[in-house]
Amino acid sequence: MMEFLLDLLFPPKCACCGRVLASPRVNPCPDCARALPLQPDASVLHTGPYGLCAVAFRYEGGVRDAIRACKFHGRQSAVQALAPYLVQAAAEHLPGQFDAVTYVPVSPKRLRERGYDQARLLADAMARQWNTRVEPTLRKVRHTKAQSSLEGAEERRKNIAGAYAVLPGAAVAGRRFLLVDDVVTTGSTMAAAAEALRAGGAASVVCAALAAPEGENFENKP
Repeated sequence: MMEFLLDLLFPPKCACCGRVLASPRVNPCPDCARALPLQPDASVLHTGPYGLCAVAFRYEGGVRDAIRACKFHGRQSAVQALAPYLVQAAAEHLPGQFDAVTYVPVSPKRLRERGYDQARLLADAMARQWNTRVEPTLRKVRHTKAQSSLEGAEERRKNIAGAYAVLPGAAVAGRRFLLVDDVVTTGSTMAAAAEALRAGGAASVVCAALAAPEGENFENKP
């Protein structure tokens, strides 16, 4: 009954176009689902300064709209609805390479402004698909400029270097992690977070990102 009342008051919307859904169990809507910019199978897995990363989508069209709606317009369900696609990409291209799921955190300042962490939302939705829980392992120790406001890989690398540290008491040593974020561009943010986990004693780190801009400066895995 409570779920029914909530749907009446706050009808579920398509992750990509924002239209009210005919069925809350079908998200994205059929039109948007057909137009999703999925990465071709040969382009899902990438290598970069972070190691291996599975990427589900190109950062364009409805996927870009969904991520922006979550980050800047409070529509938290937008990235959660796309999580199953990233679950599939990680399961197919990184099998047996991780035992725990964690995420790249935003800064405390950004968390206060936004009220939630979009990478945590995505990681939580992925973990539910695997019947497990996300493990917070990292904190952002200083606020940085938005990476999207900077030009060039070197400028972004300098901006984010040393920005992450392992949370006190986090069980990191000797474990294998899947590190989740919403978007990977040059890979500087993901690399800084992965390095913090490795410095904290993680046995290995592989990564997963919902989307990546086409043509960004990272390499496809041979």
